[in-house]
Amino acid sequence: MTAIINATQPVELFSAEHLTLLSAAALFSAVVIFAGGKLGQKGKRNLLIALWAVFTAIELSRYIHFALNPDEFNIRTGLPFHLCSISVFTYPLAVFSDNRIFRNFIYAVNMPGALFALITPDIGNSPLLSFYFMHLMVAHTFIVLIPLYMVFCGFFRPDFRVLPGVTLMLLVTMIPALLLNRLIGSNYYFINGPVSGTLTGQFADWLGNDAYLLPMVGLLVLVWIILYAPFALSDFIINKESRKEIET
Repeated sequence: MTAIINATQPVELFSAEHLTLLSAAALFSAVVIFAGGKLGQKGKRNLLIALWAVFTAIELSRYIHFALNPDEFNIRTGLPFHLCSISVFTYPLAVFSDNRIFRNFIYAVNMPGALFALITPDIGNSPLLSFYFMHLMVAHTFIVLIPLYMVFCGFFRPDFRVLPGVTLMLLVTMIPALLLNRLIGSNYYFINGPVSGTLTGQFADWLGNDAYLLPMVGLLVLVWIILYAPFALSDFIINKESRKEIET
């Protein structure tokens, strides 16, 4: 009898292994957000710091793994200069400050990037129980969870008026990636070429390697509309009702 989940063979996209971990990630996130919503303000803050600490430990474990297994480290892929891996820098800025740009950045940039990485990960030939695959799934789950927790537990409210600042911050964070890509021939931020099995690879299949970034920009705009429209509409309705009350 063939096992439904095979822990030793390479994981395939949308296989039983992949879908099981996606479901577990969604359930874990929902439970954490629900539990956090039941806490007082101090408890919510403590849980947020705990989530950040666990995420940071998960990211540090990657470099401990590389130190113990130096043959697995590749300077062209292993540095924290991808859109998701820069979360190790942007998340403490968002968690420990009240800066609206930092907090909207992790919501509008890091979070959707991690979500797409969970759905279409660059799996390669990694089996389920490999460090690479498990780290990818767990770390990206926390990258998605922390901004959602902050929004639903009242730490900040997404505001589309901050998006110009978010865009500027995104461009600034791309500078190290651009320099490294030029110096060492890497592909940080996936701006030097598409990656097979990911959204960049799919867009390249449709449009070619010279135009795969164009739909990525369009997709980002669409994602921002989805992420911000409910809050903008809610604010519009509330403000409209407030004006009516004042006039009467």
